[in-house]
Amino acid sequence: MSYIIQTITFQLIFLVIYDLFLKKETFFNWNRMYLIATPMLSFLLPFIKIEQFKSTVSEDSIFLLPEVVVGNSSETIESNTVNFISSIAVWEWVLIAGSFISVCWFLYKLIQLHQLKNQGDIHYFQRYRRVSVDREVAFSFFNTIFIGKKILQKPHDHIIEHELVHIKEKHTWDLLFFEVIRIVFWFNPLIYIYQSRITELHEFIADAKTVKNNKKEHYNRLLEEVFKTERISFVNQFFNHSLIKKRIVMLQKSKSKKVWQLKYLLLFPLVLGMLFYTSCEKEETTVVENQKMSLEEQIQQLETTLASESEAISPDLRKRIFSLSVKASKGKFTSKGEFDANKLDQGADVPFTVIPQKPMFTDCDGVAQENQFDCFKEKLDSHVRATFKYPEEAKANGEQGRVYINFRINTDGSVTVLNTRAPAASLDAEGKRIIEALPTLIPGKDQNGNLHPVTFAYPIVFKLGDDK
Repeated sequence: MSYIIQTITFQLIFLVIYDLFLKKETFFNWNRMYLIATPMLSFLLPFIKIEQFKSTVSEDSIFLLPEVVVGNSSETIESNTVNFISSIAVWEWVLIAGSFISVCWFLYKLIQLHQLKNQGDIHYFQRYRRVSVDREVAFSFFNTIFIGKKILQKPHDHIIEHELVHIKEKHTWDLLFFEVIRIVFWFNPLIYIYQSRITELHEFIADAKTVKNNKKEHYNRLLEEVFKTERISFVNQFFNHSLIKKRIVMLQKSKSKKVWQLKYLLLFPLVLGMLFYTSCEKEETTVVENQKMSLEEQIQQLETTLASESEAISPDLRKRIFSLSVKASKGKFTSKGEFDANKLDQGADVPFTVIPQKPMFTDCDGVAQENQFDCFKEKLDSHVRATFKYPEEAKANGEQGRVYINFRINTDGSVTVLNTRAPAASLDAEGKRIIEALPTLIPGKDQNGNLHPVTFAYPIVFKLGDDK
């Protein structure tokens, strides 16, 4: 939705600039490029981020947690498809339905053209194909000119010459370009305005190259033409009454001075401002799970991340993290960020990441210190998978998601759940039950061999399969 709002806003600005400064100039080819390029820019600009303009959330705040997934681990492609369909919002279904109707309408207009061609008499010429039909129409589609049989009985060379300009300049491609955009952005009224602007511009281009020194005669012919026309938006029609007045007015205009081409330079600061906006915008897609957490939960999750990615942490980042610990602990760590048991209050909790001898499952006893966390995490994951039971209430309600559990490993090896955060009460209760069912562990110790309670943050992802 944010992308849609941005593109519509950018297109509105581009159209206002066109109508105020460029529309009345006779730089027709420049205006054509402007009308083609600016909608494309509006679609691309939201994706372009200039590093110098960025003010996004610091990567230090993005926590990638080691998690365990419980539930049906043998999900099939069919179940993924069902989950994807069920995840589509109502407004997204409306967009899809509108695009489908737009495709059908586009195909219907193509069928109309095909039927009109089949009903007419086809004549081939060196530069074009002429289809004479029973209707009073005159328009071109690619290299084919559709023209009424009654019109052919009158002087019609000026019409053919006019439509040949459309063919030579490949104006049909411009109109089809906007037809495709209308299929995707059918709800955007500015696309229809763009298509209207490019259509009248095509007529100005064809008139300018057709009339030359016979402007008066061309005026008379335009005023004499009073025909009903086929309303097909992607063909260049000669008889379009709503455009005749504009065409005459434009034919009367003197050629614009070249100095006014400087108006197109307005596009550069305009695009630069849009890039500044899109680049400075905070990226909402960045997942920062700590936004709704308490300070304690954020710290505990950071501890888990540091423990799991200790080798990937740069010295500078490690120094910054430990400096925060020193400030918060009032001197319980040395200036080098090392744990100092002598400065720790008796019975105070110690983060899992800094306790010298980490709590362990009995199966991990004797493991090298650098491998203690890996062993602990492996055994903890195995315990979760073996212990969990998906709550019936959660199954019935289709509830799933990530449960964060912060717990303490006490000095006697028992476990106490400190706090949790879950998308549903049933999942919250199951997460607590799983952790409270942990066996007695080997408690953590400092470098002097003293026992300490150790805190740990742990996420469990509950996930439903196709059979729940």
